[in-house]
Amino acid sequence: MIQVSIPGFRQVVSDDERPYTVYQINVKVSGRIHSVDKRYREFHALHKQVKKKFDTPDFPPKKVRQLSSRGMEHRRVTLEAYLQGLLDKDSIPKSLLTFLRVKNFRAVSYDHQPVMVFESDPFLNATPPEGGIPDILADGVRQGLYDDPESSSSAS
Repeated sequence: MIQVSIPGFRQVVSDDERPYTVYQINVKVSGRIHSVDKRYREFHALHKQVKKKFDTPDFPPKKVRQLSSRGMEHRRVTLEAYLQGLLDKDSIPKSLLTFLRVKNFRAVSYDHQPVMVFESDPFLNATPPEGGIPDILADGVRQGLYDDPESSSSAS
C-alpha cells in the first residue's frame, strides 16, 4: 500500500534567478517514508501521461496568483487529492510509481492473502528433543483437551 501527502511547498530560485514553487511529497511504502520534491509542471506532465490510459481525478488548473499564499495552499491540497485519487485506482500507473520514486512495488490484493499452513499440528505431534525432559504441561493440556474422559475413568 502506498500513502502520499503533500505537507508543504516552498519557493526556489532557478539558475536564471526566476522563482518557482516546489511541493514536498511524503511517500509511505511498506512503513518506510521518503520525500520527493516536484514542481507543478512535473505534476502536469504526469497528468498528461496518466490520462491517456486511466480515468483521472480532477487536476488543478495552472493559473494561480503566484503571490497568493491562499492560492498556493489550495493548489497544494488539490494536488494531494489528485495523487491520492490516482492511488485509489485498482491498478496504479507505472508512471505514477516513477514520479513518486517508488521501486519494486508489488500491489497485493487484500482479498487474496497467503495463508500459513501446517501439514500436521505441531502441538499435537510435539515430541521432546533427544534425551530431553518431556513437557508435562503440554502433555497435560493435550490430555485434558483431546483424551476421551470415559476411557481414562475406566482405567482407574
